[in-house]
Amino acid sequence: MTISMNADRDNFLHANPALYLTFNGEENSGMAQFMHKLLKEFQAGSKVLDIGCGPGREVAWLHEAGYDVTGLDQSEEMLQWARARYPHLSFVQGDQESFELDQKFDALTCVGSTFLYNFTNEQMQSSLSSFRNHLNEGGLLYLDMRNAAFFLTREGQRWLQEELVDQRTYNRQAVTLRTRFSIDLPNQLLLRDYSWEFEGQKPIVEHLKHRLLFPQELVHYLHTSGFRLLQLFDHPAPHIGSFEADQPLAFGESLQGRRLQVLAQAI
Repeated sequence: MTISMNADRDNFLHANPALYLTFNGEENSGMAQFMHKLLKEFQAGSKVLDIGCGPGREVAWLHEAGYDVTGLDQSEEMLQWARARYPHLSFVQGDQESFELDQKFDALTCVGSTFLYNFTNEQMQSSLSSFRNHLNEGGLLYLDMRNAAFFLTREGQRWLQEELVDQRTYNRQAVTLRTRFSIDLPNQLLLRDYSWEFEGQKPIVEHLKHRLLFPQELVHYLHTSGFRLLQLFDHPAPHIGSFEADQPLAFGESLQGRRLQVLAQAI
């Protein structure tokens, strides 16, 4: 079993694509099917950029569905995996704050809380500016991320008090992920303490963080970055559940769920 840790970024899953897919479902096409449903519903064009594409799962599915899709990611390990698995597709390395592809797209997707690696207000605005600069006028933006408002609910409070445990089988060995969450209130950050436990090995411990964004706060940043809000919702949430192609597209807007999702249009 080959496991690596990128010392520069210190994100265990991002440095180990095979393990990432073990915990996130290599064959799970729910998110890609949901993207497809959104693109059709809002009549976006066929040229799509997926920010934070990871191992290329959604890029490959959308390509098969007829889209001209490009994947962008910061992780070289993820890109190496994606290029080896899908050599006929386009994957580029870049940071969401500052990438420059010298082309525009009909739609841009950024899912799996990738946007929450913008820890400061300045980083958020830089990323949204990069997104807007790469979208055609009228282009569709889809963001999927953790919902800060969830931690105000009873279930969210439980997440802050208990250890969460997830166990999978990787290379025929049991892998246990233990997670504890806490919040850095002044900086509005969700602190994520992970312990990766492989059979017969010393646990691998890492400390990560996500920016926490509240719904109207995000809407404000979108408006000031050249976007018009189309939809703000917490359900369906394909990142943490399933979504089938024949499932009706009905948005849940209570915003008490674990995911905060946004559809916006470039103006």
